[in-house]
Amino acid sequence: MSDVVTVDEVVGRAVAETGLDDLGDPACGEGLAVLLDCVAREAALNDVGRMILRTWVHERLVNRLRVVDWVGTHPEVRDERVECPIVVVGMLRTGSTLLCELLARDPANRPLMKWEGLNALPPPATATFTTDPRVAAEVAKQEAIYSVVPELKTVHWEPGDGPTECVALLTQTFRAQDWHGLFKIPSYVEWFHACDMQPAYDYHRLSLQLLQSRAPGRWTLKAPGHLLALDALLATYPDARVVVLHRDPMKTVPSSASLSVTSRPDSLSTADFDGYFGPLWVDVLGTMVDRLVDFRDRNGDDGFVDVHYRDFVRDPVATVDRIYRHFGESMSDEAAGAMRDHLTSHPKGKHGAHAYTLDDFGLDERAVRDRFAAYVERFGIEEEA
Repeated sequence: MSDVVTVDEVVGRAVAETGLDDLGDPACGEGLAVLLDCVAREAALNDVGRMILRTWVHERLVNRLRVVDWVGTHPEVRDERVECPIVVVGMLRTGSTLLCELLARDPANRPLMKWEGLNALPPPATATFTTDPRVAAEVAKQEAIYSVVPELKTVHWEPGDGPTECVALLTQTFRAQDWHGLFKIPSYVEWFHACDMQPAYDYHRLSLQLLQSRAPGRWTLKAPGHLLALDALLATYPDARVVVLHRDPMKTVPSSASLSVTSRPDSLSTADFDGYFGPLWVDVLGTMVDRLVDFRDRNGDDGFVDVHYRDFVRDPVATVDRIYRHFGESMSDEAAGAMRDHLTSHPKGKHGAHAYTLDDFGLDERAVRDRFAAYVERFGIEEEA
């Protein structure tokens, strides 16, 4: 097999497996071509890295082919209304995973589950939502990953039977932040930050329509990368209720870099990663908050609620209640109890403590502070000890 992963190769394998050949919007092919070109030129993958890349791309192409085919034979899916989704955004490492888990405990909400994001067909059904065989398969898959990279549980624990980031849907358009968290592909980062994201959100909505067709509910979604595409996000979901989590960048920057280092097996690539992930996340997180400020300067704050990390970790359930009240809703006693039960069974540090510093990634404290100074001042973010 060639050392270079090509579009013809990966698409051909997906077509052979599914018997389908329609990927929908040609923008998908453009994103895939850019990604694989950048990988070929910059990532310096070895055999393990190429295997991981092929597996990731294959999973996404197979699911996309099946989604496009299903909607083609079930056109009524496009009539599904995605109304008032709660969308959690913010820099990485701001508590969004915990908030997503708590929102998922409310029976009134419909989270995107880890097991359905890349395996959507047939559409899950409410009656078998917890017993669907895809649940057990995803749990086993995640445990296998954690057995190979056990420290990942400490940095980012996401069980196979729990909610996940809806970036899983965006990766199927090959316009998503996940790709550059694993591979050293700076040209892809540059392209991604400048590309048209509307095709990605069109597919995102189509996926939600399909998934809710037999398991309906008010969506609760989260992905930090939505901050890079707020115009497309809110053009797609104009009634979205956007929850913005804020945290001291002196914590989010090194924590994000640490996540990338931990997620990348040492045997993935021959590239030199020394000094790479620190500046990468200064740039990416800085771009995210810049776009948040710009969007709200142009459009106002309606539809947004700001949540500070310090307040959230102090009283998570009260914070969720405040979010609901901000949008004119109330939290049921059942939901509050389920959230408290989750916190009791999943205490902070259950899988170990995550330690990191700016020095670990060769970052200068003053330079990082200066980069985020306007954001910190705009939202009144306190320094975290």
